[in-house]
Amino acid sequence: MAVLFLVPLLMGAQKSELKKAEGFYKNGEYFKALENYNASQKLGETFDLETRKKVARCYYYLNNIDKAFETFTELADDLSGNDVLLYAITAHKVGFYEGAIELFEKAKIEGANPVQVNEMIKSCQWALENSDFLPVLVNPTTAMTFGQSFGINYYEKGVVYSSALEGAGSKNVDKMGRPFMNLYYSDLKDGQIQETKRLFSEKLVFPFHVGATAFTSDYKMLFFTRAVRVKGGKDVMKIFSVKYDGKDWGNITELYINSDDYDCAHPAISPDNKVLYFVSNRRGGFGGKDLYSVELKNNNTFGEPKNLGKDINTYGDEVYPVVSKDNKLYFSSDGHYGFGGWDIFMADFINGKWTNVTNMRQPYNSTADDFGYIIDPSNSQWGFLSSNRAGDRIDDVIFYVRPREVEKVEDEKRPIAGLENLKPVEEPVEPMTPPVVPPIVDTVQEVIVATPALPNAFASVLKNSSNNEAVAGASVLLKDPVSGAIIGQAYSNADGSFNVPIPVAYQKQDQEFDLIVSKGNEFREKQMIVNIQEFDDIKKNGIILTPIFNDAVLDDISLMVIPYVGEEITAEGLAVIEKLSAYMTQNPNIVVKLNGHTDARGNRYTNLDVSQRVAEKCEQILMGKGIADDNMIPRSYAERYLVNKCRRGVYCDNETHLQNRRIEVVVWRKKN
Repeated sequence: MAVLFLVPLLMGAQKSELKKAEGFYKNGEYFKALENYNASQKLGETFDLETRKKVARCYYYLNNIDKAFETFTELADDLSGNDVLLYAITAHKVGFYEGAIELFEKAKIEGANPVQVNEMIKSCQWALENSDFLPVLVNPTTAMTFGQSFGINYYEKGVVYSSALEGAGSKNVDKMGRPFMNLYYSDLKDGQIQETKRLFSEKLVFPFHVGATAFTSDYKMLFFTRAVRVKGGKDVMKIFSVKYDGKDWGNITELYINSDDYDCAHPAISPDNKVLYFVSNRRGGFGGKDLYSVELKNNNTFGEPKNLGKDINTYGDEVYPVVSKDNKLYFSSDGHYGFGGWDIFMADFINGKWTNVTNMRQPYNSTADDFGYIIDPSNSQWGFLSSNRAGDRIDDVIFYVRPREVEKVEDEKRPIAGLENLKPVEEPVEPMTPPVVPPIVDTVQEVIVATPALPNAFASVLKNSSNNEAVAGASVLLKDPVSGAIIGQAYSNADGSFNVPIPVAYQKQDQEFDLIVSKGNEFREKQMIVNIQEFDDIKKNGIILTPIFNDAVLDDISLMVIPYVGEEITAEGLAVIEKLSAYMTQNPNIVVKLNGHTDARGNRYTNLDVSQRVAEKCEQILMGKGIADDNMIPRSYAERYLVNKCRRGVYCDNETHLQNRRIEVVVWRKKN
């Protein structure tokens, strides 16, 4: 009887969450809408086509591009109108340029603005032709901003940047679900941001976001951006100034350029302190957000704002301007030709106007959003930028920029870029005197061993684990493990074979790739990190995909994860083993794999041993409960399949690292 009462209650909860989601979606509150869509789905709600499209749009407007691309791809055959354009833009932003070009062509048929779409197509073509990397290192710093960045600025002996408080409450967030930011200061040591940070000034703490700063050259005046809630409940970005009195910051003044009707943000000061640059979406611009300048006069008054013109501003957004000591304008844009999201550009000031816009190329830029590039005042080769290129491409991270050290190789015949036309300088030859000949000793002539050519393609075959038959029509995707850019994609043929070409820029010793192999709901998605030197072995052995069985019991088994710490299975893990034992006792024809995984810490080879030993320990426990040894296959995968962004070189706390130490139970096949 209780079940009869429970069913209508559950259905009511589903409809309630879905109704909330629809309301938030209608109001443009996509974060809350997505929360309620997901809650409704967890309660068992089945979405119709239109609702699934709304979920995809939520991911897009929240800038969760990977999830947007994944969701739009699932709906590809049913997309029309503006959704085709959004799908094309997401394809561009994940680096799938060929596919994006096809989708942009379709978007024109669906009614998209042909002038703008043609520019987007040219941008994809430009990206395909400019895939090489400059000799520059762009690596994440240890500065924690907890979700997003509003850029960073040098200040005296350190840097000032926006950050949220660690563990900020879930209620203290903006419409994107991000915690509100305040200004913090960290010292610099040898160009590196130190982990200790302090609030920049208690007088500059506000209820909503604060960030995107600019200091005058004497550090006595600061311009900053604040989110201000105006009449009607709308949030507007405004620029304020504040002065330093020798002890603290005070006399906060709102700039006259602000309005309740549009945003003004991202201030930047010219080296001579005479011009303020800023971003605004005021009427009369060229696109979404444009760059403007306004004269700063001696009596702390301002001239009239001027749009920087069509050479700088586009149909898209131009944001985060910075003017360097040598009077170069750096800014980010998604309207100029680039790799997908916001790219960083440089412009020259010629004959009274900014022009000659140049993409800074990779690795300054990626397929993600790259912005807020600043140059070290004491070393023009160093600097910082912000980007969401790392991990799941949701969180912004501050990266440091350094020149890459290039080792001199004596026998290298290939010319170094930029040095092709230099002529050798002959040293003067001094008259020789007969040398004193030492006793002859045996010498061993240096043997130069040629480096084997690295593969220019990733090729292999896909097989079904249950019957060893070929898997046709599966997607094989290679991604850059740092930027998340799609390097190449192919679909398996009728015989299971596939071939993914590798761009020259990625044909490097020890180059790693994120590999994702999937085929809808027929097979379990396989994700792994592969090294280019493993390509030959993978080609010989093939890739095995595990089918998704319809049996609910088998699905339950394949959702089991057994956690461990060190080499000891936790109490939670032992409880999972107990449940697995009961399932396998009732289903003696099932063969499972016990896949051992570690986190990405310590020695790689030790991790292989550890994950194998713990997987075998799990097998021994199950054998002690009466499960036959031929029903289990313990396997070691070490740190190859991480469940979060904690790969080597990425800072994570211990608890997050431990999420990767686990035994995953995978239904492998049924016994005949």
